[in-house]
Amino acid sequence: MSKNLKRVFLFAALATLALALVLVGQGLAQDGLTPVEELGSFLYFDENLSEPSGQSCASCHDPGFGFADPDRGLPVSEGVILGRFGDRNSPSSAYAMYAPHWDPLEEIGGQFWDGRATGDELGDPLADQALGPFLNLVEMNNLSKAQVIADVAASDYADLFEQVWGEGALDDVEEAYDQVALSIAAFERTELFGQFSSKYDHYLEACLAGGGDRDDCAKGTDVVNDVAITLGKKFFTKKEWAGFQLFMNEANDNDGVLAGGEGAACVLCHVADWIDPTYYEDHDLNVQVPTWSDGMIPPVFTDFTYDNLGVPKNWDNPFLYQSLEFNPEGPDYVDYGLGNRVDGADGMFKVMTLRNIHQTAPYAHNGFFKKLEDITAFYNTRDVPGMWPGPEVSDNVNDEELGNLGLSDKDVEALVKFMKTLTDGWVP
Repeated sequence: MSKNLKRVFLFAALATLALALVLVGQGLAQDGLTPVEELGSFLYFDENLSEPSGQSCASCHDPGFGFADPDRGLPVSEGVILGRFGDRNSPSSAYAMYAPHWDPLEEIGGQFWDGRATGDELGDPLADQALGPFLNLVEMNNLSKAQVIADVAASDYADLFEQVWGEGALDDVEEAYDQVALSIAAFERTELFGQFSSKYDHYLEACLAGGGDRDDCAKGTDVVNDVAITLGKKFFTKKEWAGFQLFMNEANDNDGVLAGGEGAACVLCHVADWIDPTYYEDHDLNVQVPTWSDGMIPPVFTDFTYDNLGVPKNWDNPFLYQSLEFNPEGPDYVDYGLGNRVDGADGMFKVMTLRNIHQTAPYAHNGFFKKLEDITAFYNTRDVPGMWPGPEVSDNVNDEELGNLGLSDKDVEALVKFMKTLTDGWVP
């Protein structure tokens, strides 16, 4: 075995051990990574790939904070240059693997709040997303792809890069830059990013094992048999179960009165549908399918569509007040979301997964809501006079499914309790 090859294996072993120690400390270790996934993990956590050094993918998508920004005191993320801010709240990269390619006819799929990482460039929306932050001046601040690849070539895992992508792979900057993105995407498709280990998942597993109907288990109903309700009342506290029932009940005429038989209708957008993995197989995209779920992907609590919730402008967003070089409009800046690239879609943003939602504060695209209780209350009372400022973008506001639901404070509390059961890492 050559010295160089021995060095590759030695470094890979040591780097894997170092990463494992970090993740073990957070309860997030995983075994059996392929070489490309392992390479992706090094790239994901490497703070030397920004200019200056100091920011990695994990800086804004931290495994210890639901794969979102650990700085909950800011509504949006700060880049590697102090005082430079992005205009949007960093979404979680957990469960992002399940977003399909952007479908312009259905207006679903894609990555980022506006779905602009479509999957058209590299065949994978996650890889298309990974192309962006390195060259964004308010994020990782590299001036060129060559600068990124030079840092990779100077890293201790450069030999591993060539082991994965071929000898001399780092010599072609354009191709190597795409391979960086593809490697990160491969890592973001591992079990670490799709754990399905929440209290809700333990209940689902028990419900299926007990003979419960798949959809009944997911929604806590008894259309087929009473296994789901019987087990649900054992797994969840009374408040969690009450929130579960409110969440899954689609009925609400949004007239400010919670009549008998009505619920919070959250499930209309944050759907509790099982997902057939065939789509991902057909597109050569790896996704995690738990061993206990009989070949189907459990609910990820989003339909991957776009919606204008009527979120107010966040005047605490530091992006509004930074240099005109990065925000030429100053405080007059308005974020049109999907409308920036799709006619007639002003103010619409991606419906994000609710998995690990308790860990990913603040909430909404501009970080307007500091607590999960706040945004839940907003869904309930947005249209009650005097309760909230008006929407930043008044076009396309969803005024049918939310705004005046008639929930009590106890109902809102119960919904929050249920959503907390979607947090990975639950120990019975």
